[in-house]
Amino acid sequence: MKHGEDVFDKMCWIDPVSGNDGLKLFLAMFWRTFCICFISFLTVLSRADSGRLDSLKQVVRSSQNDTIRCSALLDISLFLYAGDEAVEYARRALQLARDLKSPHFTGMSYYALAWCHSYDEMELKTGYLDSALQTFGTANDLDGLGLVSNTRAVMFMDYGVYEEAISSFSNAYKYYLDLGDPDRQALILNNWGACLNEMGLPEKALEKYTEALNFEKKQIPIHYLKLGRIYHGIAEANRQMGNLDLAAKFHVLAYQARMETGNIAVAETLINMVKIISQAVRSKYDTSLIMDEFRTLGFSEPLKILDHAANFPGMEGRIDFRNTILDAKRDWYVVNNDFFHAYHLLDSLKRFDEQQKLNPTSLEALADLKIQYEKERLKLNLLETEVENQKKANQVNILLLFLSLVFGASLTGLLWYQNRIRRSKLLLAEARQEQQIISMRSMLEGQEKERSRIARDLHDGLGNLLSSIKANMGSLYIEFNDANTRKIYTKASDMIDEACTEVRKIAHEMMPQALKKLGLINALNDLVNRMNFTHPFTVDFKIYGEERILEDHFNIMIFRIVQEVFNNIIKYAAASEVLLQLTFSDEWLNITVEDNGVGFDLQEIELEKGIGLKSIDFRTNYMGGNYEVDSKVGEGTLISINVPLVSSEI
Repeated sequence: MKHGEDVFDKMCWIDPVSGNDGLKLFLAMFWRTFCICFISFLTVLSRADSGRLDSLKQVVRSSQNDTIRCSALLDISLFLYAGDEAVEYARRALQLARDLKSPHFTGMSYYALAWCHSYDEMELKTGYLDSALQTFGTANDLDGLGLVSNTRAVMFMDYGVYEEAISSFSNAYKYYLDLGDPDRQALILNNWGACLNEMGLPEKALEKYTEALNFEKKQIPIHYLKLGRIYHGIAEANRQMGNLDLAAKFHVLAYQARMETGNIAVAETLINMVKIISQAVRSKYDTSLIMDEFRTLGFSEPLKILDHAANFPGMEGRIDFRNTILDAKRDWYVVNNDFFHAYHLLDSLKRFDEQQKLNPTSLEALADLKIQYEKERLKLNLLETEVENQKKANQVNILLLFLSLVFGASLTGLLWYQNRIRRSKLLLAEARQEQQIISMRSMLEGQEKERSRIARDLHDGLGNLLSSIKANMGSLYIEFNDANTRKIYTKASDMIDEACTEVRKIAHEMMPQALKKLGLINALNDLVNRMNFTHPFTVDFKIYGEERILEDHFNIMIFRIVQEVFNNIIKYAAASEVLLQLTFSDEWLNITVEDNGVGFDLQEIELEKGIGLKSIDFRTNYMGGNYEVDSKVGEGTLISINVPLVSSEI
């Protein structure tokens, strides 16, 4: 029985059966009955071809050509189809194909091994088919790829692994499309539609059947057996979608096509027609249009349709069909509330089952049920394996999630720690900067206080002392009658006058009185006048913008910066002209001092800043400003200083 089913599947035809349980049961029984007949046919055929099998074995023993021997080994394995002997011949063919390094024979050997192993060896069968696919793929053998992909799809469909079946059907169709073989494309589409019907996807199944139908209608001569199968599939898809009128119409077309061949599948169509009517009555669907379709075939009522199925040629001795027809009648009586006849039919079915228990056909059917049980158990094992794999995958995902969370937390902690250290460093830097500012302020304030003290001491102490000496010496002038003494006296008096002038000059430079009394501009004017009077260069002083009244300590800082720049010009520049400019804006004061002196190399000065530049840098930073020095040897020097007029640091 199993041999017949596998051989029929190998022929790449699948019956598109799906629907309610009753219809499935009937179709399954019909299919198995067909397989029994097919086995009988194979038995007769095998007896008739026993000589052919012997001749193939003789070719294997005597052939000197390895390709002929390999082909014969494959023919024997496929002829035997199943069992240890078939597997052995397929393995011998595989070994020889490998020795020949022939991709075609290697792929066909894997294909034969897949078919020769039993149904419950799913992993082994799929493994061989995968090897065949890989071999044909390497050789770019589209025909071999299409054959194996379709076979693989049929096998997965039989196991109920529909997603894999659909994927394989898609691949097979693509290979035959690339090969340009429309007949096999239609075959794949038919099988594909059957699979989609079994999956409960009738809309998609209709798309595949429609493509196959468009091809078969164009064939000359028409292949009515294939056409009938397509109509049968379309009818089943419409039944699943609830389009019972259309289902009836396509059952009529299937009946007409199958009648052209006289195939026993006509009985299947007749029983399905009655099932459609029963379903319509059960769902309170209007059966008038359905019966109108069936009347075109000469059938006036459902029971007569079933009688015609029971009396169809070839049904004699078909006990399984008798049981299916009785069950269809019982269902018809139930939906029409004729429980009396339904009960008697149920009793007949029970007695019929008891009579068939010891019938050889029934025993064979029992073996089929055992095979079906093994199939279901295998499906359950596959499902359990899938659940276990999913469980492991979930555990891995949870572990990865946990590790990701740990990594994320560690990374967050590290970033937080680094940010905390960075903030601590910033706070420390700010504290140090603030401390430096405080130190600068204290130092500068101390310097200015010390300058003021020294200036006062020079002016009030030494200055007054020199003035007193001058006055006392003046009183002595009249007592010197000697000319030489008077000359010494005059020289000493002049030296005292120079000392007084120098003391006043030093005191004024250390603390210019004009800076406090008259402001920054007047103090700078006074400084410029003294530069012009006492040094061999001319200073030009210009002011731009609206003059701002500044705080005393601000004025002192700017004055000291300008004073330091002038000191540098006096010491190093050898300039003849100097330009001092003050530019007031809303927020900034720009001070530029430019001379036409000898200039200097900035890179050398930057290595070790002179005391003057250090003083300018120190005071500018204290005020929150900045400065730039632009100088070239022989081209003079430009110093530009920018300080904010409003600063929170001051």
